[in-house]
Amino acid sequence: MIEHVLHDIDGIELFGIVSVSLFFIFFTGMLIWAIRLKKTYLASMQDLPLDGGEKNPQHDSTHE
Repeated sequence: MIEHVLHDIDGIELFGIVSVSLFFIFFTGMLIWAIRLKKTYLASMQDLPLDGGEKNPQHDSTHE
């Protein structure tokens, strides 16, 4: 019975086409966005989690 549930719904194949199309559009958009990123932006973002908010974390006297 379970395997015949989706066969009785009219237009169900449209949901598969729409979902794959949306995924492809989103994935392509994210790929284009990632390729177009500027190198200076990437360089500033790569050290952001380790920055800690200070301008120069090597000279912080609280860690000595």
